[in-house]
Amino acid sequence: MPDKELSKHRAQLEALRAAYVGKMPETFERLEALIDTIPTAPNQATGLDNLNASLGLLYQEAHKLAGTSGSLGLECVSTAARQLLSLAENWHTNPLDSVAKKEMMDTLLKTMRDCDMKPAEESSEPTRLGSRKIHIVDDDELVAQEMLTWLVEAGFDAEVFLSSSVYLDAFETLPQPDMIIMDVAFGKDMGAGPDIIRQLRNRLGRMPAVIFLSIHDEMPARLSALRAGASRYLVKPVTKDRLMALAHEFAERKNTTTYRVLMVDDDQTALQAAKIQLEQVGLEVHACEEPLEALAVARDIRPDVIILDIVMPDVSGTELAAILREDREFDATPILFLTSQTHQDEKTLSVALGGDDYILKPFDADYLTATVLARAKRSRRLRELINATDTR
Repeated sequence: MPDKELSKHRAQLEALRAAYVGKMPETFERLEALIDTIPTAPNQATGLDNLNASLGLLYQEAHKLAGTSGSLGLECVSTAARQLLSLAENWHTNPLDSVAKKEMMDTLLKTMRDCDMKPAEESSEPTRLGSRKIHIVDDDELVAQEMLTWLVEAGFDAEVFLSSSVYLDAFETLPQPDMIIMDVAFGKDMGAGPDIIRQLRNRLGRMPAVIFLSIHDEMPARLSALRAGASRYLVKPVTKDRLMALAHEFAERKNTTTYRVLMVDDDQTALQAAKIQLEQVGLEVHACEEPLEALAVARDIRPDVIILDIVMPDVSGTELAAILREDREFDATPILFLTSQTHQDEKTLSVALGGDDYILKPFDADYLTATVLARAKRSRRLRELINATDTR
C-alpha cells in the first residue's frame, strides 16, 4: 500500500479513536445509571422483570464497549467491559448476593474510568496486499529448484530451504512470507512438515498461507495437513500452472477483483473501525448502522460477504441472518457474526439460522481481513458457477 494511502487510513483510525475517547465519560455515566437501576431484592414478579430489563440494557451497553474499545486499542477498558458483560450475563447463576455483584460492577466501572486512554502500541507494519515473498521448504533439491525457477521467472521473491528443522529455527529472523510451500515428509519423518507448521502456529499465532506437497493422496495425509493449517494440499508432481495460480492467489492480491462487503452494526464507531481495516486491503465496504434497513441494502449492492453484529436493538444478528437467508438471492452468501461473547448455544443457533462463522470483538485486523477475503473469493466463484449453470 502506498505510504500516502497508509497514512490516510491511520489518520482515519486516530480521528475515530479520539472521537470515541471523547465520548467515554457519557458512556460511563450510562453504565453507572444502568447499574443503579438493578434492584437488589426482586421478590415480586415485577421486580424480577425490572431486574432482567436492567441487566439486558447493561449487557447491550457493555457488549458494545468491550468490542469497540478493544478494536481501537483501548485494552484496559475492553478487559473491564468484558468482565462487566460476564457479570450481567451470568447474574442469576453467580452465587454472590446482589449487593456484592453490584459492588463488583461499580469497581469495574471505576477501573474503566481510571484507564489510560492511550491505545496499545501498534505494529509499524501495515496490513499488506501481498509482497510476493514465498518460502519453499523441501529436501528434494531438484523439485525445490524447479519451483524456485518458475516463481522467480514470474517476478516472485522466492527462497529455498532444504531442511525443515533449520527453517523452524530461522523462521522468526526471516522476512515474513506471504506463502509457504512445505513438503509433508522430510527424510524418515512422514509428518515433519505439518509438525513444523503446527509449532510455528502455536508459537506465533498467525501464519501465512501454507501449501503442503506430498506424494500421498490418502485421506489421513490430507486430514493431517488440514489440521496443521493447510490452505491447499497438492499431490506431487506439481504442475507449473497449478503452482503459479496459487502464488497469484495467496502472495499477490494487488490486482484481484474488488469484493463487496456489507457490514451491519448499530455501533457506528465499531462499524467505521472495521470498515477502515477492510478497505486497507481493497475491499468495497458498505456500512449499515440501521439493522432494519439491511435487507434493502443487501438487495441493492449484492454483497459477496455479509458481516452482522450479534447484539443489536430491534433485530438481533441471528434473526437478521434468518431473514436474509429467506431471500434466495443470499442463499450462497457467507454470513459472519461479530460478537464480544462466544457460547456454544449461540453458535448452534447461528448455524441453524444461516450463519457461517464467528469473529470475536475486539477483532484482530489481520484475522478479520484474511477471513473476509477468503469467504469473499469463494462466494464470488460460487455465484459465477451458479450464473454459468443458469445460462446453459
